[in-house]
Amino acid sequence: MELTLGLDEALTLARAADAIPSAVTDVRGEDRRVLAQVKVHELPGVPGAVRMATKLAGPVDVRVEDRGITGRTWGLAVVASHPVMRMDLSGFVTDALRKQLAQLPPGVASVHTREGATLVEVDLDRLGPLVGEMLPAAQGLRLRVDDVSLGDRLRLSATIG
Repeated sequence: MELTLGLDEALTLARAADAIPSAVTDVRGEDRRVLAQVKVHELPGVPGAVRMATKLAGPVDVRVEDRGITGRTWGLAVVASHPVMRMDLSGFVTDALRKQLAQLPPGVASVHTREGATLVEVDLDRLGPLVGEMLPAAQGLRLRVDDVSLGDRLRLSATIG
């Protein structure tokens, strides 16, 4: 089974599922990465002082890089930087992603910070059942995710077993 969605289609689905807040704008895909702007002051849970500072400073540029698959783990790196204020925002991004990913079943994804980037590791073995739950035609089937990639198109390849 192969599922390929254009980035616009994937965004529509993600927004409908409340997986991506409206503060994320100007999303565009490139080869193995997605670029966007984030209005940090509009994100839920942002402390008052940070909300005020980021409202004045303007949106943050965010880059999500597909680092490929190693073993049975898909790696992504999220790098956030402000076009004017140069500072490491990875800790803030990591905390926000950790809260968002907590909605997934345990063990599907882990998040940590390293060298100014937020690294997300997705366990493909735990992703398969989740994909099966999301697709009505695949409910009840045992899916094994074989490959996944991010860019101007989101592509997922799985076998039914």
